[in-house]
Amino acid sequence: MSKLDFKILKQKWNARVWQITLNGITLTTPVFMPVGTKATIKGMILDMLKDPKYIGDLPEIQLILANTFHLYLRPGDELIKEAWGLHSFENWDKLILTDSGGFQVFSLWLGNEGQGTRWKDQGSHEIKMKLTENGVKFRSPYDGSKHEFTPEWVVDIQCNLWSDIMMVLDVCSPTWADKKTIEKHMQTTHRRAKRAFEHLKPKYDDVCGVLFPIVQWWTHLDLRQQSVDFLSHYAWDGIAVGGVSVWESKELIREIVSYVWPKLPADKPRYLMGVGTPEDITHAIEEGFDMFDCVLPTRLWRHGEAFSAHGHIKINNAKYTKDFTPLTDDCGCYTCKHFTKAYLHHLIKEKEMLGGILLSLHNIVYLHKIVEDRKKDMLKK
Repeated sequence: MSKLDFKILKQKWNARVWQITLNGITLTTPVFMPVGTKATIKGMILDMLKDPKYIGDLPEIQLILANTFHLYLRPGDELIKEAWGLHSFENWDKLILTDSGGFQVFSLWLGNEGQGTRWKDQGSHEIKMKLTENGVKFRSPYDGSKHEFTPEWVVDIQCNLWSDIMMVLDVCSPTWADKKTIEKHMQTTHRRAKRAFEHLKPKYDDVCGVLFPIVQWWTHLDLRQQSVDFLSHYAWDGIAVGGVSVWESKELIREIVSYVWPKLPADKPRYLMGVGTPEDITHAIEEGFDMFDCVLPTRLWRHGEAFSAHGHIKINNAKYTKDFTPLTDDCGCYTCKHFTKAYLHHLIKEKEMLGGILLSLHNIVYLHKIVEDRKKDMLKK
């Protein structure tokens, strides 16, 4: 059972170039997905991601990410369904991947599982979350209203969004959890995955989206193995690997990536979640992963930072006050072609929104160029 067509174009050692066709859109992997959490990539008009004026001579970006948790809460998945889906709502005619909301619940988790953890948001709302066998109960960080995510309901929300690639509702264990607790979370995620796929199966041909299971479990390689063994049965169209980009060291991230990749189905897309530094993406490509996403490109500008071949450029440093050279010499994006470090330094120091837009554009294009250059090199040989 598969409606995502995935065929090989080139493979060298572990790295591979494959072609994905889904819902009339064809793209090649490896691919970096810019993150558009709330139906927008911060500071970007989405057409910029397809326009040579802004991305240079690179192929257009054809796959972006959105967030189920936030879109369900605001403006609501039913409203987006009325708008003929997320593509129409945000004016994007390519593919969209939506995450399940599991990580968002985890990221707000400051206490022990099952204890009804409480914390305060930036306003006055007290927020709670609680894991149950049925799913996860939580209060909205926006208005304190009560909600519950179940594996089935999260599939339905993503179907309402008209997502092309959907993710199952998983459990992301906190780093301080002991192995026994993490193993319990793994079994819960396995049961959730089974429920989600059983819920999707009767309507699989009638919805536009496909569903990926997610392998988690931090640095416990034996649990990773168990998870791969179980979830590979549900990799109808692809499979994701999470829990490798939160607080681990680069050494641990690479150990997990190197361990997991050969155990994943070889004939399906492999999505490494949350990985977005140039060096981590390059390493993961060499280890046979195909899809990547990260908020880093649009987050770095808040610290005045931009990707470069020599590490992060900290553009708010005083040494750039009179530096009239391009941001980088090897990018080709609109920012690098038209503006100097001195101008960007001025914008960031003055907290002008244009500075964030230009640095975000550069950072997205920089990662897009890494995957496109790797594809080009492989296809030449």
